[in-house]
Amino acid sequence: MDMRKLLLLLIGGIVCVLLVTGCKETGHSNNRYVNKWIGTASDGRVTPVASVPFGMMQIGADTRSCGSGYHYDDSSVLGFSHLHKSGGGCADFLDILFMPLPLNEAVDGDRLYSKQYQAALSHQEEKAEPGYYSVNLYNKQLTVELTASRRCGIQRYRYTSGGVIPVVVDLNYGSECACTIQPEHDVDTVYISAFELVDSCTIRGYRFSNGWTPGQQVYFYSRFSSPIKTCALYVDDRRIAETSFAEGRNIKALLSFENECGELTVKTALSSVSMEGAAANLLTEVRDKAFEEVRQAAFESWSRVLGQIEVETDDPKKKELFYTSLHNVMLYPFLMSDVDNRFRGPDYQVHQTDGFDYYGGVVGLWDTFRAACPLLAMLNPEVTNDYVKTLLEHYKYAGQLPIWTLWGIENYQMTGIHSLPVITNAYLNGVRDFDTRLALEAMVTSAMKDTCGYSMGYFVGLENYKKYGYVPCDLEMESVARTLEYAFDDYALARFAEAVGAEQEAVRFMNRSSNYRNVIDPVTLLARGRTKDGGWRTPFDPLASSHRRDDYCEGNGWQWTFFVPHDVEGLASLLGGKKALEARLDTLFSMSSELRGDNVSGDITGLIGQYAHGNEPGHHTIYMYNRVGRPDKTQKYVNQVLTTLYDNTPAGICGNEDTGQMSAWYVFSSLGFYPMNPASGQYELGAPLFRKAVIRLASGKKLVIRADNLSDENIYVDKVYLNGQLLDRTYITFEEVQQGGELRFEMKGDDL
Repeated sequence: MDMRKLLLLLIGGIVCVLLVTGCKETGHSNNRYVNKWIGTASDGRVTPVASVPFGMMQIGADTRSCGSGYHYDDSSVLGFSHLHKSGGGCADFLDILFMPLPLNEAVDGDRLYSKQYQAALSHQEEKAEPGYYSVNLYNKQLTVELTASRRCGIQRYRYTSGGVIPVVVDLNYGSECACTIQPEHDVDTVYISAFELVDSCTIRGYRFSNGWTPGQQVYFYSRFSSPIKTCALYVDDRRIAETSFAEGRNIKALLSFENECGELTVKTALSSVSMEGAAANLLTEVRDKAFEEVRQAAFESWSRVLGQIEVETDDPKKKELFYTSLHNVMLYPFLMSDVDNRFRGPDYQVHQTDGFDYYGGVVGLWDTFRAACPLLAMLNPEVTNDYVKTLLEHYKYAGQLPIWTLWGIENYQMTGIHSLPVITNAYLNGVRDFDTRLALEAMVTSAMKDTCGYSMGYFVGLENYKKYGYVPCDLEMESVARTLEYAFDDYALARFAEAVGAEQEAVRFMNRSSNYRNVIDPVTLLARGRTKDGGWRTPFDPLASSHRRDDYCEGNGWQWTFFVPHDVEGLASLLGGKKALEARLDTLFSMSSELRGDNVSGDITGLIGQYAHGNEPGHHTIYMYNRVGRPDKTQKYVNQVLTTLYDNTPAGICGNEDTGQMSAWYVFSSLGFYPMNPASGQYELGAPLFRKAVIRLASGKKLVIRADNLSDENIYVDKVYLNGQLLDRTYITFEEVQQGGELRFEMKGDDL
């Protein structure tokens, strides 16, 4: 054999080894366990978008123009829009929709309406995995594929033959059920948009709209793999003579391309700053990259994130639920800054960071401060650090920390000021590369602000809370919820102040964190509305609910009484001691699930008695049993929720996903611990769902969690060891987790 043949054989062998190795690595990625259909039915509001972790781009198929844009029960595709809020409670977005039509389709007449062209949808023709989505349309004559980078969405249309490819670009289409803060805009309402034909392969434009937040400015820049053959523009659904530029409130374009292979790739970048910003995003991230290259990069991004935790179980359902949940959490926070670090702030002006990523696209802290943000802090401290900087940057331009922002704009939705526990949780997790003096200033200012704004016609501010020591029910809606959450936020602020050495502020706000006591009725022993003169709300029905129109927020008196995660012992004393609180908790979980009223909140779901797992205010409640000396009851109900209220079906989430919070509860609880009080520096112990889990921390350390003797019957914990030492407490600290080591549970059956 000559040297040339030998060299060729050698090279061929190396290539084969590399290919096999690459396949092996891909095959071992935890991406394969993600089921992107979980939560797409019922009210889960998950949509199978193509995205990367913590990105701006969530490109996906729209089957309806409300909710998250996709619902498993729908039977047609309306198009593919570039902005989604997968798993969100309130709806909005669905901006910049493209819809490829059947090959050689002739569009007659001078009219073009939104949703005029739809394609039949069969779930057998869909495929979704982290960073990728595809669907076959028009009797399999067209395959649409989607993938994404951080700020760009890539579409690939592949027809079965060559010909003319028509594509609708609809800038009028958007959410038709946005949770508006302006009565005159009860849907996502466009007030100006524009389309421009830049050259034979490029378009750009913008869409400014009012919806859940007012004045959203979305700019886009798109490049096509084939030249545009024709461009027809429509204003107010009517075709105009102009073929290169149109501006108005209702703008659409019908483009056609001729390709002998029947294939077209579309690259689209978004920006909150400008069309030029969108162009820079595209040119930087995907300019010369092929579809498969972008798809592979997205796959690898998800592999890294999902590989931070390895779980061992013989139950494929549990593994699928775990990694799907982890995936859903890590969609957020939502990037909003461009590649040059510019973003549009809450003052509608363009600003630039000093290099950090501005995550102001979706800041849904009422949901996520509880477990999603703590999980992020535990696993991805660098992202959390930028998230904290985002909150502080928002403060610079808004004069207060975010309450709930969408596309960078504050909408004042929900109750509390939960930027405070997010910052404290990050700091206690060792995330400290931010200006702590500015953070303390921002936290104190926000906690003392008389008027923050208005949400759905409701006053939002702390004037009454400061004056009365509670929020009077005859002055504000959702008064009990506001009092309880402000008190918890005060505690979070006190803990941060204590940690940074601000003793005066620490004492001041720790004292104010006891204000929850002012709404616990000593007669009914329930949280109850209280008037400004000190009287109690009458009549009072603790099972009643009137959605966003009563003294609670998406809950009732029974469910909200237990929102005192920062002072379980203090609540117990008000109710008559720990035994009394235990009995009260027992009643919560065993009583009738009846809800009363003509406008019961649809968010009260996933009921065990009156415990509502489908909504966030009670997510900590099960773990309160630890603090009254009954960890066995924590273990019992944790297992019940994990195994009965989560499922690997499209309807497998018992409430809406709420941008990762429902999934974060599953991730933490299935590992065996949970941040019952995320501002405490402690995780309460529960009961693991897996015989072994390995958490790979950003520091390079590992926390190994073992559950010896675990089975479907052995769901209770006999003993817990941390690094070989028997624990005589029901919690571990943030610091202990960050140090790594081994947390070992010895499991047993119910021998009570």
